[in-house]
Amino acid sequence: MSTVTVTENAPTNAGTDGNLTICTSSAAVALINSLGGSPQAGGTWSPAAPGGNYDPATMAPGNYVYTVTGIAPCTNASATVTVNETGNPNAGTDGAITVCGNGAAVDLFAQLGGSPDAGGTWSGGLVGGIYDPTLNGPGAFTYTLAAVAPCLGDVSTVTVTENAPTNAGTDGNLTICTSSAAVALINSLGGSPQAGGTWSPAAPGGNYDPATMAPGIHVHGNGVRPARTHQPRSQ
Repeated sequence: MSTVTVTENAPTNAGTDGNLTICTSSAAVALINSLGGSPQAGGTWSPAAPGGNYDPATMAPGNYVYTVTGIAPCTNASATVTVNETGNPNAGTDGAITVCGNGAAVDLFAQLGGSPDAGGTWSGGLVGGIYDPTLNGPGAFTYTLAAVAPCLGDVSTVTVTENAPTNAGTDGNLTICTSSAAVALINSLGGSPQAGGTWSPAAPGGNYDPATMAPGIHVHGNGVRPARTHQPRSQ
């Protein structure tokens, strides 16, 4: 009578292939947690992963192979973690701009500080980040950049202040007698001229006085544009 003693070694198990997407600013993470199945502990990583961790601050993304050494006659087992890194987006810093109510459209992206990344979205229904005073109302407009998890998105805000356009009225005419009392030139302008403008030549108190002033063209400017003429006086 003879006996054969059979010893059975457990097969090695390195788990199954997996993926790891990590933010460039994240802390180190254990690579084994990204393997599928039930990988055995105690294996080795290639390229080397100190402590079995992937640290985006010191390591490069790519394929990391986990190998568990088998006890003969069992063979070694291996599985791969593919590491991808994604960066934190940068929406820049908050900005502000003052526009005129009848001014040209402006690109709010250009009003952000820092070095914002392109490709974000704007609140307030802005198309391409373009603010048009004739279509949009003033306020705070938020620029948002999404991120691939586990990175976090970023936001910045541009605050738009809109000033009302100046109005010097429209050109007009004044015919005045040489013996008349002084009259307010603004009353001879058309439209709805704003008060507080200046006259050229000077008109003290905004009045034309035929006793001291000469007839001709008197220009009313309220902010930016001339708006009236004065005709020669008659007797």
